[in-house]
Amino acid sequence: MENWKAVELVKDLLFGLGLYALITVAGLLVSMAVSGNSDMLLLNDEVRGEMAMQTLLWMIVPAFLLSLGLSWLRRIRKKNAALRISIVWAVLMLFLYSVAALWSGIFTVLIASVSFYLFLAAVFLGPIVYAFMKKLPAWK
Repeated sequence: MENWKAVELVKDLLFGLGLYALITVAGLLVSMAVSGNSDMLLLNDEVRGEMAMQTLLWMIVPAFLLSLGLSWLRRIRKKNAALRISIVWAVLMLFLYSVAALWSGIFTVLIASVSFYLFLAAVFLGPIVYAFMKKLPAWK
């Protein structure tokens, strides 16, 4: 029984990494549309941080839709599994975005931004909304 739980956690992490990759590609497209002509390498950390927060604000709905779609692909069967997947994906996004922000020098701007937490909430809500839409049973 324990091996089954480990396999499920590995699946959750792999789907979470796929979600991160899809969100990153969508975020790149959004940032290209939002930022216009500005050269990101010439901007200081504060301006780049603000641009990243603006991009995250625009990414809330796509992140939710991608999370919802991957929940469908993940074939969630129980509400408890949806909650577990939501927690794993949100924590994974928090970790990966924090590492990326530390690397790019915008960590303090990221952590102080409301749009980042709304983005994490959108990722978190995807599997839960899927479970309620499909009227999945709870684990008893």
